[in-house]
Amino acid sequence: MQRKSVVGWFILCLAVLLFLSLNKHSKDKANSYHGVIWADAAGYFVYQPMWFIYGNNPAAFPDSVEAHTGYGFSLDRVSNRIITKYPCGTALLQSPFFLVCHFLAKPLGFEANGFSRIYSFGLYFSGIFYCAAGLFLLYGFLIRYFSRAVSVAAPLLIFAGTNLFYYSIDMPGMSHVYSFFLFCFIVNITPSLLEKNNFTYWLMFFCCMVLIGLTRPTNVIIALFPLFYNIRNKLELKERFQLILGKKFIALSAALLSLLLALPQFIYWYKTTGNLITYSYGNEGFINWNSPKLIEVWFSTKNGLFPYTPLALLCLVGIIVMIKSGRKIEAYFIACKFLVISYLFASWWCWWFGCAFGARSFIEYYALLIIPFAYFIEYGFKHKYYRYITAACILFCCYLNMDMEYYYDGCFYGETWDFATYLKLLNS
Repeated sequence: MQRKSVVGWFILCLAVLLFLSLNKHSKDKANSYHGVIWADAAGYFVYQPMWFIYGNNPAAFPDSVEAHTGYGFSLDRVSNRIITKYPCGTALLQSPFFLVCHFLAKPLGFEANGFSRIYSFGLYFSGIFYCAAGLFLLYGFLIRYFSRAVSVAAPLLIFAGTNLFYYSIDMPGMSHVYSFFLFCFIVNITPSLLEKNNFTYWLMFFCCMVLIGLTRPTNVIIALFPLFYNIRNKLELKERFQLILGKKFIALSAALLSLLLALPQFIYWYKTTGNLITYSYGNEGFINWNSPKLIEVWFSTKNGLFPYTPLALLCLVGIIVMIKSGRKIEAYFIACKFLVISYLFASWWCWWFGCAFGARSFIEYYALLIIPFAYFIEYGFKHKYYRYITAACILFCCYLNMDMEYYYDGCFYGETWDFATYLKLLNS
């Protein structure tokens, strides 16, 4: 696809996403339960007014701002601390949009206090921008190996058939669409990183990895992707090790330079706790490690993966297609990564991850699962007798996902296996 065509499609995609976002949030009010700066999202967001407006001065923040944003952060005016347990990676990626909104706030008649309605628009734009950018990065990766039809269809279907839609359009203040973009960036640059193996690509890789760690720390396991990408046998795996180790000094220097991106986090932790590195989640942890809630994470009506995102099942079927296509090691890597992250999420104290639409913790990993999904699409449409079955399965998954998303209120109010409440959601 020519550069002008790519830019045109990107602009069109942004326009469609913008329409969906503004339509969804047209009646939202700032500082309310249905606003985008609320609860966890406010905890990610608070770095920006702290960095650009108030400094490390909680007394300067608007009165009762914690209550008006769902207690996603707290202001300790006695100890002069702004406390949020969330790392700053999401805020770093949102900050260009925050600054534009802050610049326009007074001229457009809004309070330039970091929390008025215009700053919500900044989150709308940032969510759709990083979603669209991630989808196009996936297209750029897939077009190397698949037809243009598959390369276009797979990202769009991942968007329409998973809760990526919900966390890009409905909840762009959460971290997932930003993590998704960063994963897409890693996937996209990996072929060039391995082909050119120079300082520029290693710097991009490690800068992205630092941002991934600052957005959701457990996501750093994506760093293994370049090691197993496009590997067909043990000899190629050994050669990949040698290729990467052959540039270890360049890679190390790039890694050290990329740590500059983490300075805002180190400074914040030092000012807040006196330590450069802090575990900010307190008593929250992986308490279920010896009895992981895997069945619940996958199948529970309370934010389980497959009841809300059945398209993920088709991605797993695609792993079998990859194995049959001679991509065994890469397929096993994706399968193992799916099992590892499932175990991590199932070990977390709150395996349902609070108020969420489906298993939101898997969203960024769709950037990996799209690879077997593309194989599934290609295989299904190549075979005459499977073509209609494949299309019907995909369309059903997309319909189910979109139907629930449009009526979802932000939380599942039933119990772990409450199918009655789940069926009510389906029949909304």
